[in-house]
Amino acid sequence: MHHPSTLSPRRRGASAVAIGLIAVAALAGCSSKAVQTTTSGTDGGLTTLTPAGAADVDKVTWNVFQGEPQTVDPFHAADYTPNMINSNMCESLLQQTPDFQIKPGLAKTFTNPDPLTWVYELRDDVTFWDGTPMTADDVAYSLDVNLKDKTSFYNYLYANVASVAKSGEHQVTVKLSKPDYLFNEEMASSAGVVVEKAFHQKAGKKFGSPDTGLMCTGPYRFTQWKQGQSISATRYDEYWNKDLKPKVQQIDFTFLTDDNAITSGLLAGQIDGTYNVPTSGAAQLKASSAGKYYVGAAPLETTLVVANPKGALANTNVRKALQLAIDWKGIGQTVYGGLGTPSKLQTPPSVYGFAKDELNKLAGTVTSDGTAQIEKAKALLADVPAEVKAKEITLVVPAQAETQQLGVSIKDSADKIGLKFKLNVVPATGYSNYLYDPATRGSTDLLYTQFWPGIPNPLDWLATTAVTGGTFNQSGYDGIDTLFAQARATKDPAQRAAVVAQAEKKLLDEMTPMFPGVELRNDVWMNNRITGAPASFDYVYYPWAAHLGGTK
Repeated sequence: MHHPSTLSPRRRGASAVAIGLIAVAALAGCSSKAVQTTTSGTDGGLTTLTPAGAADVDKVTWNVFQGEPQTVDPFHAADYTPNMINSNMCESLLQQTPDFQIKPGLAKTFTNPDPLTWVYELRDDVTFWDGTPMTADDVAYSLDVNLKDKTSFYNYLYANVASVAKSGEHQVTVKLSKPDYLFNEEMASSAGVVVEKAFHQKAGKKFGSPDTGLMCTGPYRFTQWKQGQSISATRYDEYWNKDLKPKVQQIDFTFLTDDNAITSGLLAGQIDGTYNVPTSGAAQLKASSAGKYYVGAAPLETTLVVANPKGALANTNVRKALQLAIDWKGIGQTVYGGLGTPSKLQTPPSVYGFAKDELNKLAGTVTSDGTAQIEKAKALLADVPAEVKAKEITLVVPAQAETQQLGVSIKDSADKIGLKFKLNVVPATGYSNYLYDPATRGSTDLLYTQFWPGIPNPLDWLATTAVTGGTFNQSGYDGIDTLFAQARATKDPAQRAAVVAQAEKKLLDEMTPMFPGVELRNDVWMNNRITGAPASFDYVYYPWAAHLGGTK
């Protein structure tokens, strides 16, 4: 898995378990000036940064659409809600920017003097919210938590780490048991998060809880958690990154999950802004003169996971035929309100990263534009034994409007090519059990998921979805394990990209363990009081709220 990926429907609250992201250079610290605003999402283009805030604001109320988090402990939280809040409070050694670049963060530089060593030179001007300077001891301790705590969400990314140690006054060295060229970039996810050692040790298991909070270095400090109501964060005026100076004094994160309540709250001015604009209220909010709506890029994909390697989908042609029959283009338009674009590979384009050229070339060999190809699908089934085609394929989706609409569309596609298909709709609150509990899942063939990686790196995506032990590899597929290990251990980016392309080609040819689905766009709405929130999908790992400000 990776930092956050999630099974939750894009638009609202099934209990989502984030994974991947999931839950992987060296210049000066990231500056907000490095990211350029593109065209407005309202005219069909994609926006990276919305117009910059111009004035100080005492307080902003921002809704976190998935509801109240269980914890804001960055070692044990990985989903929309906790990450949307945490990203403004806790920082990592490296940083992901709104344009999906990885830049220096709390580490100003890093080096790889030999294949088994990563050395991080730390900034010497960083303090925690209590005024205590961040030290190499704090950094080594924080990485060690992810290394040694098996319950940490990011422990799996430390599989090749032998040790973490302070190696200078402002230096930390990570020693590996084998070369790992995914690990360093994962330091831009919460795998590289830094907390204050003394505070964490004293808090113990209460770290990140409503009563205890946490102690980090970000532009906003934890202030108060009113359970059932809101989490408040206050501007930290001694924040080290002077290029990213927050204009909002206090942010109250509220927990509304009902679409109508969110829409009404936005239009009435009770809520200043939200990501993931409610589908049911989108048209009204877009048309309203009370605020502005933007759309940005996102490494976020709705897709199907092959969960049963022994049923009807054990046959490669059945898998390929079903994929061809699904109208992914239509799903992107109708189910996701035009925010979904068909992906040609199992890894969506925004995650191609270092392998961009090779994967674009591979994607160019896929002739389908995502529309249903019924006759081609039927032709693939011509040589499939009748007893295989007679087996029933089951798909489970959570009981929410979008996911049910998705499920109905896929069943319709299967029916059109003569496959026996059953759609099971289960309560949203229990859907995660199908993904993580084999007993609940049983012989289910396909599972809905919505997935996002921890970093814009195809190895991060593959580690979670297609490699042995991956959290979203429910079928136990092991076909690219060797290629994945080879790529992870390859230093040269071009050579690594070539191996990744081989792995993606194999996944495409076998159409397992995940179907290419629809890559989604991110959207954001802010009322006329405020502006500045990035429109791209960065709110789960970047201090996005530091860009907010008043419009006048």
